[in-house]
Amino acid sequence: MTNKKEPTKQTYLESALKSGLSAKAATVYVAMLEAGIPLSPKAIIGRTRLHRQYVYDALGELQDRRLSLAVGEGRGVKYQAASPDRLLQDAEKHRIDALDGVSQLMRLYDRSPAGVVEVIRGSQNVIEDELRLLRGAKAGDYLDIVGGGGNRWVELFEGHIEEWEALRKEKKIKLRYIGTEDDVRHNREESIIENESRIISGIGDLVTVSIRPGSVSFNFYEPEAVIVRVKNEAAVASQRALFEVLWKVAK
Repeated sequence: MTNKKEPTKQTYLESALKSGLSAKAATVYVAMLEAGIPLSPKAIIGRTRLHRQYVYDALGELQDRRLSLAVGEGRGVKYQAASPDRLLQDAEKHRIDALDGVSQLMRLYDRSPAGVVEVIRGSQNVIEDELRLLRGAKAGDYLDIVGGGGNRWVELFEGHIEEWEALRKEKKIKLRYIGTEDDVRHNREESIIENESRIISGIGDLVTVSIRPGSVSFNFYEPEAVIVRVKNEAAVASQRALFEVLWKVAK
C-alpha cells in the first residue's frame, strides 16, 4: 500500500486560487491553515504582511465561502480556517465547470456553420495549429493573451519555441500577455519571446484566452491539450475590449 502524499502549502494556495478566491483571501486562508489555531486579525496581518483592510476584506470573503470560522466575540474574536476538504472540492468544481464550458462550445460547434467554431484536440495538433496560424498571419497582426497557463504552454511547446518566435518576429506580430506573477516573471526574465507582460494575481491556470484578428481561442492544457476557437467578429471585438480593460488595471 502506498502512502497518500499530503497536500503542501503551495497545493492549498493553488487550489484556493482555482476555486475562485481572490489572491488576498487565498493568502489569508493558507496562513490560517498553517497556524492550525484561531488567529486574531492582528496575528493574521503579521503572518501575511497584508494591509489591515485587505485582511478584513479577505476574512469577509472567506466567511461568505464558509472557509473560515469565527471564534469569540467583539474585540476578542479570532478566525480559524475551515476544513481544506471544502476548498479542494470547490477547486475541482471550478475545474469541472470550466470543462463543461468547453463541452458547451463543442456542442455549439456541432450546430454551427462550418468555420464559426473549431476544436483542435491533442498536443501535436495544437502545436501544428499554432504554427499554422503564425504562418498565415498578416504582417503587423496582434496577439493578446489572457491566462495563467503560460508554464503549461512552455512545457507543451518545448523544442518548438524558437520556431514559434522566429515566425512571430518575421510577421512583426505584437504580443501582449496578462497572467500570474510566475508567468510574467518568466516572460520578463527567462523567455526568448519578446512581449509585453502584466500581472493579475489569482487569474488561475486552467484556460488561456488568445485573441487574434478574426478569432478568439480558448486553450486548455489539462486533462488534454484542447483549443476551442471562435471565428466571429463580435466575439473578437468584445474579448479585445475586455482585454484592454484588464490591461489598464494589470501591473
